Amino acid sequence: MEPRVRYIIVGLFALLTGLAGLAFTLWIQNKGSLRGRSELIVRFESAAPGLRTGAPVTFNGVRVGEVRSLTFDKTNLSAVDAHLAIDRDAPITAATQATLEAQGLLGAVYVSLAGGDLDKPLDRAKGAPVIVAQGATSLSQQAREALDAMKSMVTDNAAPFHDIVINAQSFAAALGRNSDRVDSILQGLDRSLGGGDKEAKPALYDLAAPVLSVDLSDMPEAALVVADPTTVATLDTQRLIVKTAQGQLSPQPVQWPDTIPKLVQKRVLQSLDKAGYRFATGPNDTPTPDFQLLIDIGAFQITDAQHPMAEVTLGVRLLGSDGKVIERSLIEERAPATSTEPEQAVAAMNEAFAMAMEGLLNWCKVAIPAK
Repeated sequence: MEPRVRYIIVGLFALLTGLAGLAFTLWIQNKGSLRGRSELIVRFESAAPGLRTGAPVTFNGVRVGEVRSLTFDKTNLSAVDAHLAIDRDAPITAATQATLEAQGLLGAVYVSLAGGDLDKPLDRAKGAPVIVAQGATSLSQQAREALDAMKSMVTDNAAPFHDIVINAQSFAAALGRNSDRVDSILQGLDRSLGGGDKEAKPALYDLAAPVLSVDLSDMPEAALVVADPTTVATLDTQRLIVKTAQGQLSPQPVQWPDTIPKLVQKRVLQSLDKAGYRFATGPNDTPTPDFQLLIDIGAFQITDAQHPMAEVTLGVRLLGSDGKVIERSLIEERAPATSTEPEQAVAAMNEAFAMAMEGLLNWCKVAIPAK
């Protein structure tokens, strides 16, 4: 008998413990939490679309509870009472406003509490206080109202919409009949604004580094820096320049591989190297040179006259390490051009430049002093 009694006692203890745990869980869920809950009834007098048991309750955007249950008012069948479990420390008053809100366009519905007046506390003497919520509108009802408004707008403006469609059709038909003229007008407008038919990409020609007869291999080993050449703004370009009979400098649709000053500097360095002088560099390669060669480009163009001529004028100065001018000279060369057409003009420019380089190297041979 004793084992049987022990089994009965153990069974009763387990049963009572389970019932106690269940009761405690129900109390936590329905009556409050460890920090204390109070009951509040929010009455929706028209409808509470989308509201469910367990939905969150917020006060000024902060969650303070949840919907415990939903009931109907037997005296007003259109009203819905939402029984809320609210944190006791939430500052809910009789003046607090309640509304239904949705998380996003199609999100879950929740009860939103906001505002209030601390001078109007809730009256809990007769049980759970009641707050009447502001009217709520369902999403479907809002959609219907929006569609009705759009329908009304279309109906009220049917005649103007019809006129717009007719005018658009007439305009499209007119454009179709006059498409060629429209294209011409647009092209002319584009050209007047600097766009339109872009002129063909200029032909690219090079200024050759001439092969000269000057020998500078026996020159003194002195560091020579060829500074960036200077010139007028018109010649600081990649285009071939033609000087008209009226003295105007006109860029042509012929392009050098670099601007004229940069191109002249590169070809001077190449000419010095080919002549055997291995000590000439650009301005960024030798910080403390023995000498500096300054070049000012006075002319680098084709003169358009009865007999076109290629003209190259270089003003050159040799500076010592102290910055003082040692020698200066003006090198002017001209070569005849059969015409100002690109190939003939470029050939004449190369011939005139080769003669200018011949004169420059001969001048350097005399001007650069021995160390």
